[in-house]
Amino acid sequence: MKPKVTVLTCVYNGLPFLKEAIDSTLNQTYKDFDYLIIDDASSDENVSKLIESYDDPRINFIKNEKNLGVSNTINKALSIIKTEYIVRIDQDDINLPNRIEEQISYLEDNPNIDIVCSWEHGIDSSGKRIKSWKRNLKNYGEFIGYILIGICPIWHPSITFKTKVMLDIGGFDASYIRAEDFEVTTRLSLKRYGAAIVPNFHLLQRQHESSQSAEFSGKQASVARQIHFEAISSFSSHPDIELLADFLNFNLALKNVKISKESLIRVYAAWTDLIYNLSLKQKLSEEELSSMKKIIYKRVGLGIKFTPILIKLPSLLFFLAFYVLSPLHLQNLRLWLSKIYHRLLKIPYLLKLK
Repeated sequence: MKPKVTVLTCVYNGLPFLKEAIDSTLNQTYKDFDYLIIDDASSDENVSKLIESYDDPRINFIKNEKNLGVSNTINKALSIIKTEYIVRIDQDDINLPNRIEEQISYLEDNPNIDIVCSWEHGIDSSGKRIKSWKRNLKNYGEFIGYILIGICPIWHPSITFKTKVMLDIGGFDASYIRAEDFEVTTRLSLKRYGAAIVPNFHLLQRQHESSQSAEFSGKQASVARQIHFEAISSFSSHPDIELLADFLNFNLALKNVKISKESLIRVYAAWTDLIYNLSLKQKLSEEELSSMKKIIYKRVGLGIKFTPILIKLPSLLFFLAFYVLSPLHLQNLRLWLSKIYHRLLKIPYLLKLK
């Protein structure tokens, strides 16, 4: 019987961590899978030598004649793979032994779910654990809720997905270079596919200075902002939709959104338009809508929810109430208080002038 799972590793000069990635895949508790390794024209000849040194019939090794980049290499793999599921493992990460078994079981037990990831431990170059990531996705509302605040809901180093679903949405888009994972996840959410996070640790994700996420963090942030804005704009054409996008994207809000009654009124108008149109277009249930809002309010605070009340308050109370309701915006509050403090310092000087 043909395997129903393909493990995919895209490689580009993956030494010295590649061996650990391959070994951790071949030593899974789940044994019946194909293992496609594509070398994206590495300049290091030792990469091919290492892969070819393995004598395991599950390995299918392909070497690109020229460098295609990560997205195009994954799309090439999608054109080759014939199995129902694809498990992705990066060249510098380590699978924990039960990963494939538990992720495939989860997908088969939950037919409404199309893509999963798992909890992850972060490790440094020497393999020492330095942090951990845990998150849950209760339903579709939470899935798209994270998209609306500019956060990728799932972690791609530990993803497993249905091959057909990824083909149906057109695979990865190389034009969103450095943020392709966020873009393809956003597309999945907009087309209302289901995602989940298996509540077990399945991966050791390598954090090191030479990783692409570290090397191209500035470019990645810029492209991610574009993806975020495009996603929100797909549901609303309100004239203040860009202001709302920056408000919801918390990292940008601290830099780009100056809180005032006027700006909050504009944000609230765009927000109500977005929620109405999104709920209608995505056919959100009451539970999904509630879950989505909880994710958003947890990040950006309740200030936006209570805007109609806040804007009726005197200025001082308005600011204090907004920041009490939206504590993550305290950085802006500190800036505002600093301005007030410096103005107060000028009062004695101004009185002397009189």
